[in-house]
Amino acid sequence: MTDGLPPRKGAFSLPQVPFEGEGLKALTLNDMAALALALPAEGVENPASPLRKPVLASLSALGGPAVRTVILRSLDHAARRLGFFTDARSAKAAEIARDPRVCVLFYDPRMDIQVRLSGNAEVHVASPSAWQSAPPSSRRAYLVTAPPGTVLGAPASGLPAGLDGTLPSLEMLEEGRANFALIDVTFHEADIVVLSRTGHRRARIRWQTEGVRMEWLVP
Repeated sequence: MTDGLPPRKGAFSLPQVPFEGEGLKALTLNDMAALALALPAEGVENPASPLRKPVLASLSALGGPAVRTVILRSLDHAARRLGFFTDARSAKAAEIARDPRVCVLFYDPRMDIQVRLSGNAEVHVASPSAWQSAPPSSRRAYLVTAPPGTVLGAPASGLPAGLDGTLPSLEMLEEGRANFALIDVTFHEADIVVLSRTGHRRARIRWQTEGVRMEWLVP
């Protein structure tokens, strides 16, 4: 058990290739904890990174897993909080309202590292600050006239007639604000797997009231 906050953002330099050889052998539990935060940080800072699009898992109405790819919008390092935009009418918003337990999966094929962050989520409908931070191209998605998942008779975007391929005025985009929501995920556990041809490494990090618990696991 160790006391204190998780490593500061930027404390670990992400490699662009898998860990092998001496680099793999030198990995410590502190390094694994740093990786758990460095991967989502890379996703926020680099729109071209595969870490920008993690997978969010929640519990469906029937109690089974429901997974989907989301776009990472923010990371509050000190609070261990991730932010995603969603349609307030979506299934995942309803699932989180019913049961806040979620897991977010990050995987980078360049480094061959997987990070699972587990915690609780909250849905904030029409969040003013999040709405202002969303670019107009993202706001347009919330003009869809029916909830996501609604059955259609033919392929369609769900946008009002005439809006496909166009960017509406800011005034028109405001009509979608009521459908816009921010999902905040506060994670309390990380499971990190570093894949290697010579032998994988895996660790679990738990942020608890009394401190940070770090332990090696069998991969």
